[in-house]
Amino acid sequence: MQWYFKFNPTTFEFIPGAIQSDEQPENTTTVEPTGFYGLPKWNQSTNSWTGNSMDDYLAEQKANAKQQVDTQQQQLNTIANQLLKQNIALSQRVSALEKEAK
Repeated sequence: MQWYFKFNPTTFEFIPGAIQSDEQPENTTTVEPTGFYGLPKWNQSTNSWTGNSMDDYLAEQKANAKQQVDTQQQQLNTIANQLLKQNIALSQRVSALEKEAK
């Protein structure tokens, strides 16, 4: 008896689970798909699985997180600039009023 790992015949994506059988079923391989994040794809020409490693996945997540922080940082910068302009305008008005009061 041998363990076989299934893949979709159209997309070649791994189908979670394994089959134990005396004969190899169609769209299966004996190569175990380990070390990948998500669903790896079967590459018939190299007789191996391909996909994202954990390092690839973490790098992608880090890049996405950086983009989110940048967007938030831009929004904060815009608000800070608006408040600074308001503060300058109000300070000028107060100064003008103080001069009139003297």
